[in-house]
Amino acid sequence: MQDLLVQLLDQVVTFLVEYKYFAMFGILVLCGLGLPLPEEVTLIGAGLLVGWKQAEFIPACVACIVGILAGDSVVFGLGYGFGKRFLQSRPMRVLLHPRRQRKVARFFQRHGNKAVFFARFFAGVRIGVYAYAGSQRMSWWRFLLLDFIGALLSGTLSVWLGQWAALKFAENMDEAKLKALEIARRAGHWILAGIVALILIWWLTQVLRRKRAERLRASTAEPAAGSEPEREPEREPEREPEREPEREPEREPEPATEPSDSPK
Repeated sequence: MQDLLVQLLDQVVTFLVEYKYFAMFGILVLCGLGLPLPEEVTLIGAGLLVGWKQAEFIPACVACIVGILAGDSVVFGLGYGFGKRFLQSRPMRVLLHPRRQRKVARFFQRHGNKAVFFARFFAGVRIGVYAYAGSQRMSWWRFLLLDFIGALLSGTLSVWLGQWAALKFAENMDEAKLKALEIARRAGHWILAGIVALILIWWLTQVLRRKRAERLRASTAEPAAGSEPEREPEREPEREPEREPEREPEREPEPATEPSDSPK
């Protein structure tokens, strides 16, 4: 297996030397569409060119990452546009057996959006996860963001490892290729383990923070144990307004009778 990878790397490097950044972009697009060539071979080949002063680091990383995103986006777009018809098409059944497609579906249902990110580190399920994500009408911008983060990590590191090997073993190109492939395979597992560890730490902190907030709300809502509940102050009964005594109506004085002048 190692010898086969070295032979593939030799052919890729020969092609990269002639066409440089266009070759980096084009090969990685074809890898995303199902070309049976590990992406790491092209990425390391690009790094070797950087170490041999035949390419620049940043343009090589940009060409590789854009090529990865372009190939993955085509697969995602086909899944988005045709749904199950694309998943059940003959090319997809050749690239991904129906039994493996069912495993991909369970993987995506279990992990959701995170599956798009983790698929970058599993060569055998990338195309299936991206096609299934498109068939589930995942947001295109969310897909690009998650795929970009994964490609940025794996792509940049692989190019750097190729550059390091080319500088470290400058006198022996074959040994530089062999060491770069070996280190890249090991580094990929360490990167994935580190990412999983970071996600677990973030998840634990979120759980602890949520439990702490729930305890705080419970302590403020319930009265302290052993303390009597506060009583409302007793209200004084309202007094009726005093009524003024009714006054008797004043009587008009009767007119006085005049004495009569007639004699008795």
